[in-house]
Amino acid sequence: MNPSYLLVILGVVMVSYSGPLVKLGLQYDANPATIAMMRMALTALILLPLLFVKRKGQAAPVQSLLKMTRGQWLWSVAASVCLALHYLTWMTSLDQTDTFASVALVCTQPLFVAALSGLVLKERMPRAAIPGAAVAVIGALLIALNALLGGVSGDLTGALLALAGAIMMAGHWLCNRYARRTVEALPFMVLLYAQTALLLALTLPFLGGFRMTWMALLAVAGLAVGCTLLGHSMFTLALGKVSATVVSFAILGEPVGAMVWSFIMFGEKPPLLVFIGGVVTIAGLALYLMGTSGLLRRRSGNA
Repeated sequence: MNPSYLLVILGVVMVSYSGPLVKLGLQYDANPATIAMMRMALTALILLPLLFVKRKGQAAPVQSLLKMTRGQWLWSVAASVCLALHYLTWMTSLDQTDTFASVALVCTQPLFVAALSGLVLKERMPRAAIPGAAVAVIGALLIALNALLGGVSGDLTGALLALAGAIMMAGHWLCNRYARRTVEALPFMVLLYAQTALLLALTLPFLGGFRMTWMALLAVAGLAVGCTLLGHSMFTLALGKVSATVVSFAILGEPVGAMVWSFIMFGEKPPLLVFIGGVVTIAGLALYLMGTSGLLRRRSGNA
């Protein structure tokens, strides 16, 4: 097997326990704003020394931050605002609904990226991707229907918060497109994480204050080191050897992994309708990615 595929598999395994770890931190009496702020701050601190390491014949990565224009700085702040709101809404949703449902819904962010790109950038969704988008929406509605039929308002609130988290993440990626024109990935990540941590710190007085326990701090360390550095960074490394399509499809394994981790850690089993809705959502996202990557068009052309 190509070693890069092993990186992708490792990345999926590591990011998939993000939801369960957040839920663990919440159970140990931390609040969403504190968990998100500490995760971003810790990740930025871990990466900070790497900014000043000079490579052979090249300046230290921190120098690329000096090339940013005023407009890029503003876009980076907008990206940080969206990322902060993503964490606040999504992490709060985990306190309101099933982990599998929350992660499956927040993974619909590619659909919102397409929707926002259509509104803001006038970029049309490929026709081949529309059926997949429709299937994913049906899956999301099934998850919401579970809450309506069961009469559990918290589940519906959690589902809506997870969708809000997906929208915020879509906004984050679109802002990134404008901000990261002349900046290397590493220094931009440190800047982004530091700004997001600062913004989250400013919200603490309005969202329950700083609330963290030692056990919750261990969960946050797992989020920073495992999910962010050993998870998302593995995708970045793998992109040098495998296509973005492979990575995109691999990330669809995150809700499945979250369900497995939640069962192991909490004995949490999603209700049948939530499970069906999650599976339909993931299938729809897979079809959507196939449509946007041209796989469906190529297959129909070869038939």
